[in-house]
Amino acid sequence: MSVADRAALRARIERFAREHPGSILFDGERLLDVASGKTLPLDLGRVSGIEERRDQDTGRPYLALAREDGIEVALADQGIAFPPVTAGTGPLDGLPRAVCLRDLQGAEGRLTHFLLEHPGEKPERLHVSTFLFCLAVVDGARAAGFDVSREERRLEAILNELEARRRG
Repeated sequence: MSVADRAALRARIERFAREHPGSILFDGERLLDVASGKTLPLDLGRVSGIEERRDQDTGRPYLALAREDGIEVALADQGIAFPPVTAGTGPLDGLPRAVCLRDLQGAEGRLTHFLLEHPGEKPERLHVSTFLFCLAVVDGARAAGFDVSREERRLEAILNELEARRRG
């Protein structure tokens, strides 16, 4: 990619970030997912393509960034979106093609509510499905390049509690 191409790419990402300051920030080297506070390193020299698209359901614009490593991330109203990874979960019914860290926060919040507000209750299928969704999001975030060590520790604690309750 030429210097001019890299400059145009940077300008396009910066413009999108300016238009969506509640979702994305960009400092030239890192993207910030505002909702989660997490950063994603972005080497502009390794971006192989950029395309503005529209969400099929909402019609809202988003910016798709294809990287040389085959990973595609999207800059959207929701933040930085990426494909979930199901290698550790197997196929999951109803799993969207793209997720973001806000999705993880919501699902993890529902599990935490169950664990804190319903002490002693055994987990149901919905709780297990929600946990597997969280795992697919965290694995997708890791594949996209996010540091997910804190999220992994939280999920491990949730899993331990779910398993302890299941055993009774």
